[in-house]
Amino acid sequence: MTQLRHLTILLLTTIVALSSCDKQEDIDRSYTDYRYDIVTYLGDNATGAVFEYLGHGDSTAITLQSSASVDKDIKANQRVLLRYNYADNTTGSDRAIDLYSCSSIMNDSLRQTTLPPDSLPRQRVKLRSLWRTGEFINLHCQVEYTRKARTFMLVADGNTLNQDTVDCYLVHDLMGERATFWRDCYASFNVGALWKRSTFHCLRIHLNDVVYPNNEFYDFNKQ
Repeated sequence: MTQLRHLTILLLTTIVALSSCDKQEDIDRSYTDYRYDIVTYLGDNATGAVFEYLGHGDSTAITLQSSASVDKDIKANQRVLLRYNYADNTTGSDRAIDLYSCSSIMNDSLRQTTLPPDSLPRQRVKLRSLWRTGEFINLHCQVEYTRKARTFMLVADGNTLNQDTVDCYLVHDLMGERATFWRDCYASFNVGALWKRSTFHCLRIHLNDVVYPNNEFYDFNKQ
């Protein structure tokens, strides 16, 4: 099996408190009118930070241009959680945006193993959303908080790689640490190497989800 990296998972909690006021215009637009999307940070140009947004499925990419820069710890081609809004009402493949926040999330590529699926650590999660944008499988869930690093990755069953349906498992291991409260987690996995295979037609993701325990897997089919 590919060596498991111990990855510190980014746990995001967003709490927005709005003070009451008499006039609607006193409320900052960034608190009332915004979007949350997982996008790819492409780097900076002379204007500011540039991102690539992909809609669900195989939607055409849209370039998002900000006049602000992002934290230096965020590297080019990294997947991030972006809070923003369009700066105008124009349409097209290039859009100017007002950038409100840019947060690192879990980034990884699909891994593979020949170990039996039952032997893989699959600590429970609370699923919020699971969707595909282009070559990325994106995940929003809640996980139990610990103070230490954990293993968190999407792993394909190597015994199914040449089949029409490839079984993949969310491997989640707390490494023996004591879990406490639940917190939000965002992740994005690049599955492009698998998605481009001509023999492949369905990516099946198995989750240990306590919200929908009867849904043992979710299918993503190629058109």
